[in-house]
Amino acid sequence: MGEFPSSYAAIVLVGGKARRFAGCAKSELVVGGATLLERVLSASESAAARVVVGARPAEAAPLPDGVLQVMEDPPGSGPARSVAAGLLQVPDGCDRVAILGGDLPFMSADALRLLHDRMSEAGSETGAVFCDDAGRRQWLCGLWPAKPVRQNAAEIEPGAPARHLFTGIEVESVSWDQAGPPPWFDCDTPDDLEQARNWAAD
Repeated sequence: MGEFPSSYAAIVLVGGKARRFAGCAKSELVVGGATLLERVLSASESAAARVVVGARPAEAAPLPDGVLQVMEDPPGSGPARSVAAGLLQVPDGCDRVAILGGDLPFMSADALRLLHDRMSEAGSETGAVFCDDAGRRQWLCGLWPAKPVRQNAAEIEPGAPARHLFTGIEVESVSWDQAGPPPWFDCDTPDDLEQARNWAAD
């Protein structure tokens, strides 16, 4: 895979209600000795800017130096509005933006590099997004051209689904066929969390 440019930003979405985890913040759940959020931020360490969007528990560990945290407006208005809030903190010089859920235990630098390579092959105005084993696009696990996403985000209404951010953008679907658990795997349920911990232990 090619060298990943530093002219990209990463927006990481946290703060969902996580009803299936008795109200515990999913991004603070631990897999393999690190929280899910720590793992996603580590994967995107090469980004020129990293922005975490959403509320975190008061007892959560401080974010790494240089990582910004903002809230969506209004609070609880959904992932698309969260991305819109994050984009306001992304420097104009970042021509690509990774949009990632904060509950991806196996997101990695290699996975982001693969998205970059596929995006570069398809054209700079094309987005690249991971698909799960059933072929479903995982909208919060992709790399996108920043300019059209910004344009779409400016029109986003509260409650709009994340996919509305990508209207009019060509999309390259990316499968994970390399060693290790897939980067698109998210911890939506306690069973998912147990599976992630088992994989991490192996």
